[in-house]
Amino acid sequence: MAKTFFKQLKKDLKNKEEHKKAFYFLFLFIAFFTFFYLIFSTLFYTYIIYFYGYVSSVILKLIFNIPNSFIFDNINYLSLITVSNIKEPIIISFLCSGIIEFCLLASAILASKGIDLKKRIIGFLFTIPVVVFFNIFRIVLTILLIVTSSLAIAEFMHGFLFRIFLIIIVIGFYYFWFKYSYKW
Repeated sequence: MAKTFFKQLKKDLKNKEEHKKAFYFLFLFIAFFTFFYLIFSTLFYTYIIYFYGYVSSVILKLIFNIPNSFIFDNINYLSLITVSNIKEPIIISFLCSGIIEFCLLASAILASKGIDLKKRIIGFLFTIPVVVFFNIFRIVLTILLIVTSSLAIAEFMHGFLFRIFLIIIVIGFYYFWFKYSYKW
């Protein structure tokens, strides 16, 4: 399988038409990414951070029975969740927002030239709940680790979950979407 991949890659690298397709994809990807990143990190950022903080706080109370209070810092645009047995508040900031993951995934889907526009729009629309669900899952799991284990373990898992989330959601979702959209 790897031999076939590298054989095809070598063939594609010599093909000028494949170069054009790759540069076209890259151009569209960068254009979409820039557009989405600017829109979501400026116009919707405070709403996104507020949403994740509020929903995480509610989930911690209702599902895990962890008493907490939610505060939104309007000056620094941060969501803060305070739990009684933890000294410092848990801060939900830009990297917790899922904006980067959404922009990467949405841009890759919309830039995929060989797939019908309707399928790309459907993939784009599915991106929203997928990123929101997994991001809430990641935030709540990290908070549970902070509450129930040592800070060192929680800090390690926070970084690990961020990287895994980025890889699994962006690459995994795109792979399955592309595979099924191409056949569909």
